[in-house]
Amino acid sequence: MEKSIILPQWIVVRLGNDMNWWVEKTSDEIFWPREGLSVLDPRQFRDIAERLGEYYAIGFQRMTFAKAFALFTAESELDEGRLRLKIALQPGEDAGDKLFALPLFVDDEQSTYRDLVDNLIGLRVKLLNKMHHYAHVVDDLELEEELVAKLNDRYFNGGSLHCYDEINEILSWSPAEWDGSDEADDKLRAVQEEDEKEEQS
Repeated sequence: MEKSIILPQWIVVRLGNDMNWWVEKTSDEIFWPREGLSVLDPRQFRDIAERLGEYYAIGFQRMTFAKAFALFTAESELDEGRLRLKIALQPGEDAGDKLFALPLFVDDEQSTYRDLVDNLIGLRVKLLNKMHHYAHVVDDLELEEELVAKLNDRYFNGGSLHCYDEINEILSWSPAEWDGSDEADDKLRAVQEEDEKEEQS
């Protein structure tokens, strides 16, 4: 039987040494993943939303991103580096500005946030294969293995993986043979322009 996601009415977040926000307390008991429960601040939320723009042409759905987070707004500053946030909008509604975003989990198996991560892995690989001729076709497994290795390394060294870092690593990832050349960047732009023309026709 599928469980429902619990949306806390408020959360307390603290600013970590990594300058990211981490959940410290919630109004309701919710699932905490082993990598820690992190929150996107307004700048991070806008940055990711903007960077996802190039993925719409290859199948990304805006609702996938919206459903992955519960949105909160700052209610009060408890003390230096600690904020109390209150629920602002239901997932899927228009985000607006100055909102924090909490990744949504039901348990280890059910999570709209994990659905987003899986979707972005596939789309990142799809985009790279379209924009560059590799010696072999890049597949999802390469990116997944690298992400899992980074997560395990941080976990066993007492660290946690912030959701912004996880998404950023996916959107920035390229296989080892990628050279980051201007030629590759030019090809990416050409592919994106071609996709836009096909959508308009």
